[in-house]
Amino acid sequence: MARRERYQPPEDLARGESAYTRYRPLIDDWEAFCGTLQRPLTPCLRANTTRLSRDELASLLRDEGWDPQPLGWQGDALLVEGGFRPGHHWGAIAGLYQIQEAASLLPVQLLDPRPGERVLDLCAAPGNKTVQIADALANRGTVVANDASAGRLGALGQAVKRHGLFNVSQTVRDGQGMPWAAGRFDKVVVDAPCSCEGTFRKTATAAEPTSPTFRERLVQRQKRLLLRGMALTRPGGTVVYSTCTFAPEENEAVVAAALERAPGAFELVPARVSGLHLSPGLEAWDGAHYGAEMESCGRLWPHHNDTGGFFVAVLRRVGSGERENPADDLPAVQEEPRARVLLQTFKDELGVPEDVLDGLTAFFEGSKYAKVVASGHVAAGGVPVVRSGIPAVRAQTRPPKPSTAGVMALGHCARGPVLELDRDEVYAFFRREALFPGPERCQRLTESGHVVLRHRGRTVGVGMYRGGAVVSLFPKAWSRAAGGSGT
Repeated sequence: MARRERYQPPEDLARGESAYTRYRPLIDDWEAFCGTLQRPLTPCLRANTTRLSRDELASLLRDEGWDPQPLGWQGDALLVEGGFRPGHHWGAIAGLYQIQEAASLLPVQLLDPRPGERVLDLCAAPGNKTVQIADALANRGTVVANDASAGRLGALGQAVKRHGLFNVSQTVRDGQGMPWAAGRFDKVVVDAPCSCEGTFRKTATAAEPTSPTFRERLVQRQKRLLLRGMALTRPGGTVVYSTCTFAPEENEAVVAAALERAPGAFELVPARVSGLHLSPGLEAWDGAHYGAEMESCGRLWPHHNDTGGFFVAVLRRVGSGERENPADDLPAVQEEPRARVLLQTFKDELGVPEDVLDGLTAFFEGSKYAKVVASGHVAAGGVPVVRSGIPAVRAQTRPPKPSTAGVMALGHCARGPVLELDRDEVYAFFRREALFPGPERCQRLTESGHVVLRHRGRTVGVGMYRGGAVVSLFPKAWSRAAGGSGT
């Protein structure tokens, strides 16, 4: 993938013309706003809480010489300065954390998904919010991650596997037409396609003016997406609408229009987070009046919190949450006995306790892999499901091969053959090189068979031990992404 260059203005941004000049009357400190836009973002990591806490991640990084600092308003995230390259670190490759710009953590923080809820991410790709939601549900229940583009779901699918998420189903459908048969959801996030003006600190295109014609097309799509998200929300449930742009036409105007289409059905909840400076939404802009209730929306200006720019609105559907839609009775993913037999590979060969596997449903999607999904997981109805859960065991090999995604997710419970790798070895493993650990370190290993590989006590994958060598079974696609020797 080509590297995106950050925009370099030909003159001081505060004094030149840009896409942001139209917002100058809204900004309390124009010089500070422009100055912040011209500084790079600090890398932000959100711990994969299905595997470790934020404090454990911070300790791990501290021991390697970094100085991670907690993001005060979000309990799972860290900021790491000093030249840290998060995408090249072994922890990212092993799925211990998600690289996610701090501002984009806000929609799910306000959505506040809880274990036991059914959640829809209507515009899910590239998947950061889906992963954040799935973690918040403690890797159980149901997240439906939908996107209009099958190609864009590729990165999301890799993130789901790397993080070992059992509770995600992925669908491809233009969110504007997500069918009623998908069922009702307790929580819905609509992170709508937008003009992306708030991403200036990551990409040059954010500084390019948006044509009125293109913006109007965006606005019409945004309205339809929000209305469909609202329609799919249970009474008593919550919808979060968000964009990464400053334009009131794409923000307050969209929310006001949606509320007008559903009079009395939804109420705005104040979009506020303790420890984060969020400005209220706009009641009016450029002759258009949106209403006093728009103050409950939140605007994240970059200079207030040293972030990108974002807009959020939290809408609660009025009602007690009673089940009123027949599609709510969709069946859960069904267990398949042959897949369950293959799943026993984790117990028999790697020593994963039976009670850990009991919380999972084994099934097939195609014939290549036995897959696992959280027990009781209910995917969307009325729309084809591209994939659910994660691959667990490759069925067409002898002996059956436990997948890297499955071992990353369950390997911390393994009591069978385990080998601890040093720093050089773990990167060699990621490069799919054979390892020769020596007889003293291999005393617990069987003469031949699969072995769980760990670094600093954290599972990084699976290898095959044979004749004194450990053959790397790290996926080829992930190996190409890993590259290098880390930082």
